[in-house]
Amino acid sequence: MAHDHGIEYQVKIVHANGTEQLSGWMTSEEQIPQVMATVHMSPGKTYWLLRRNVVCPNCPDLEQRILEFPLTTVPSLRCQPHDSRYLRW
Repeated sequence: MAHDHGIEYQVKIVHANGTEQLSGWMTSEEQIPQVMATVHMSPGKTYWLLRRNVVCPNCPDLEQRILEFPLTTVPSLRCQPHDSRYLRW
């Protein structure tokens, strides 16, 4: 039986109040610019690209992982620098 593996992409918008808005999952990188062209980017929001590997049911030993990549450099509550002084000896 053939294995059906691949990669899917999703755009996530995080609003200033913490709510999230998600696009549908896309099956190719070429669809990302099309989705981003419909997004009205504005201050106070952050934009993320989610990438997940798709595994078939015949491969139970593989796990589906989702990675997040920032599409903008606008800081958000999710990416605040933290004080790492406690790591010093």
